[in-house]
Amino acid sequence: MITGTTGSGKTRTASTIANRVTSELNTRVVILDWHSEYSYLLDRYKLVDPYSNPLQLFTGDPNDISVISSVMELTPPQEYLLEKILRKVNLDKLRSLDLFLDYIENYSEESNWMKETKLALHRKLSLLIRGKYYLLFKLQDPELYQTIITKISEDKPSIIDLGKILDINVRKLYAGFFLKRIVDTFISAKMPLVIIVEEAQNYLSKTQAIKPICDMLREVRKFNIGLIIISQSISQLVEDVAVNTNTKIIHSLKSKQDLEIVEKALYLDYDVLTSLPYIEPGEAIYSTPTIKKPVLIKIE
Repeated sequence: MITGTTGSGKTRTASTIANRVTSELNTRVVILDWHSEYSYLLDRYKLVDPYSNPLQLFTGDPNDISVISSVMELTPPQEYLLEKILRKVNLDKLRSLDLFLDYIENYSEESNWMKETKLALHRKLSLLIRGKYYLLFKLQDPELYQTIITKISEDKPSIIDLGKILDINVRKLYAGFFLKRIVDTFISAKMPLVIIVEEAQNYLSKTQAIKPICDMLREVRKFNIGLIIISQSISQLVEDVAVNTNTKIIHSLKSKQDLEIVEKALYLDYDVLTSLPYIEPGEAIYSTPTIKKPVLIKIE
């Protein structure tokens, strides 16, 4: 976990880690770049354009619906109806997302509640075909797991340029699915990977967490997948972030709520805790299980 106020050095810290992991450990690194800023900090990188790399929406995994439900804020009836439709529809025949939306619109109404639910579900999902967004998603992609590894560079960090997706919900959905697909792929391939998740409150917020991503915090380490979770405020995030991240890099924090969480998570001495609001950009408190107590560090 990397946290700190704006300008404290979080992104530079993450980019330093990304460079070292690829160059010194020969391990692939993927950066979910929320604001299109990492290309200015890395000397070597591979830029991945989301519009040229569409993702499959539905693979048969129940967690696919969970991701959509969390991001698009589906009600329980809308989520139930989507699951019901997916059990009945043959996605191979529809082929495109707009045809799938037509199928939802024309789906037979078995009760009074279904008409309103169906229209609301259609309205929310129709966001995915507005403008260029239809290029981001596929209904079917038989080569998904074979091709996704080739998008990730072996010798330099790969930046997923999420800033190109203007609508926040569409950006969240693409990023959530990308994270899920890349983790599933590398676990199946038994290949190590480090994923840097910028602006993590968009995935792991207390008020709108994406459940499959929360589950990753507890599960992926044993599969040789590393997650670097970055956010300005720990207090906005689900408790799993503080509990299930072994190494913590804490840049300057001003919020009383954040400082209280850091105190409980790291058992900081009073003098260290009270210095956190005043440390310089690039400085941080570093805590990891291999050292006995947190120390003050300076990022190169």
